[in-house]
Amino acid sequence: MKLKEIINEIIPSRYRFVNRTLPITTAFETINRAFADMVWLNCCELLTDLCDDVVLTYAGANSYTDRYKFGAFKAFFYMSGALTMQTLFDQGYAVIGYNGVNFWIMDTTEYRLQTQGKINTATPVNPQHELYVMRSSVFAKTNKSDKQLALPWLQMLDDIANASNTITKRMGVVVVASPKNNNNVNVILTKSQKEEIEKELRTDYGALRNQSQVMVLPREMNWETINLAGLDLKAFEKIRYCVQMLCDRIKVPANQVSFIDANASKALSNGSELREGDKLKYKAFRRLFERTFADMARNLNITITYTIDGEPI
Repeated sequence: MKLKEIINEIIPSRYRFVNRTLPITTAFETINRAFADMVWLNCCELLTDLCDDVVLTYAGANSYTDRYKFGAFKAFFYMSGALTMQTLFDQGYAVIGYNGVNFWIMDTTEYRLQTQGKINTATPVNPQHELYVMRSSVFAKTNKSDKQLALPWLQMLDDIANASNTITKRMGVVVVASPKNNNNVNVILTKSQKEEIEKELRTDYGALRNQSQVMVLPREMNWETINLAGLDLKAFEKIRYCVQMLCDRIKVPANQVSFIDANASKALSNGSELREGDKLKYKAFRRLFERTFADMARNLNITITYTIDGEPI
């Protein structure tokens, strides 16, 4: 028996399967990179990162059951508070489970959705578990998450950044060549001649690392250079516009985003503007916390008080 057959008997091949690599088919020189994902996450984290600065205090009756439930709530908030808020921004709602010991964000396999008329409700798969559905205010109003509402701006941001990236990859220029006309006779390349020259330029002179240093063409050509950098002049203004709209959607001051502040020709010594931006940011986070975790505590009869470290007075 061969070694390969012995290995297959011990560990069959079906248990070694990790994933399937799918073929990637894209057009020539077209790469779509997700620039907007990082911008969206950075804007949301201006609020969600403030969860680490919240100090929760129990203010209810001196009951062991209530204190234990508060301890589970506090541990869940410190461990998954930022993740829960990010889920609300992305999905619009988060299903939180409770098993009498701790809270956690439920996976979609741990609950099922039931539709009664126009109302969808969630029920746990395990009858011994309880669940709480936390919804964002915009999801309650429009049945869409913040990211779904901002999706056109995210797509526009991707389009602008990818267009600027394409111009950068092409070194900011496009070269157009056409055959010279001699003695007032128009010289027109046939389709096969045109494709042959394009293929040769693309393969032999298109890769910077191994391109040929000498170019020899079968006929005299007129060369014209088109500057693509001029088309990229408004990219910064468009990206700035998109980022401002994203900040407006999640109610965070735009001057808190480094991209906006660093390109506003203003030094960080301008303390009054930064202080006002901090005030608005903390106010936005306080409203967000009241609509989410504070509401959850009130609905579950967990009496709490909270303070936010670093909040401007």
